Amino acid sequence: MSATAESCKRLGASKSVRTVRYVCRQSGRKMVWVKAPIIREQKPVLSTTTVPTNKIQLRTLSDATRNTSFQVALQEFPEIAQSITVNETIEINLLTTSVFGLNTVKPEFFSVPFNQKSKYEEAVFSFEPFDAKVSITILKSSSTTAKPILEENLDIASGFSVAHQERVNVKVYSNSQSSASAPMNLEFRLGRSVVLERGNYLIIFGFEWSRFDVLTLRLWGQESGSNAGGGRSGNLDKKCTYTPTVDSYPAGSAYMGLGVRRWDGNQATSIGFGTQFRLAASKVTACIVKGEWGNDIFNPGDLDLALILSN
Repeated sequence: MSATAESCKRLGASKSVRTVRYVCRQSGRKMVWVKAPIIREQKPVLSTTTVPTNKIQLRTLSDATRNTSFQVALQEFPEIAQSITVNETIEINLLTTSVFGLNTVKPEFFSVPFNQKSKYEEAVFSFEPFDAKVSITILKSSSTTAKPILEENLDIASGFSVAHQERVNVKVYSNSQSSASAPMNLEFRLGRSVVLERGNYLIIFGFEWSRFDVLTLRLWGQESGSNAGGGRSGNLDKKCTYTPTVDSYPAGSAYMGLGVRRWDGNQATSIGFGTQFRLAASKVTACIVKGEWGNDIFNPGDLDLALILSN
């Protein structure tokens, strides 16, 4: 007699016969053994979502070594650059830096004498995001020496070869922190991966934006020097004592581009980029006196720049 022909006495009871499982079920007026349904175990579905990862291939500074900001100014120096030394071949597709803040101006700024301009200029650290177009040029030095690019003045018309060049759209956001630990929140994502072989490079960022109340964009960096005089040339009297900062990235330096341009705050005027660069200078923060912009102490230094391979 098969198990299914037998009656059972307790509803819900179960037993196994030759590896087949039976349960007691009601059938009409009596209870009988019936085969239990086979429940197949479902295998978990594995997610195929890729978690974004960033591999920092090179970074010029760290949060701990920041002490100042470098300016990008449409009306005077709309290009900022950083020279770097690559010790072994790297692959990158993302460049990042950190926004310190903005200097915004009122229309009167462009028409008043220099000593009155500070009345119409304001440093801001929280602002509405705005769009910018950035021309990125990565140049490799053709010099046969292994010395880093540190010259006071550069003419990129000779002595360099183009490793990569493209124009990218970026969104400029205010930073979530106003301290030196502010994150690297300005991203320049390249259209393809770029391989940089061992050598010395100059990475140039040429900015254009149409928000014309923004006089300058300020990016985190480090000044390192011992200038004592005021003004960019260091030839003005200035009474300030400070402790010079040791250069955290002696393998490179920040530069400002001296492009050909006409811009006075009007949208009809134009911006142009040139081939001449000089060492970028940034203020010694310990010696800043508000309203005395031209008499601040300036030192060369480095932009906090990261070269990244992002998936």
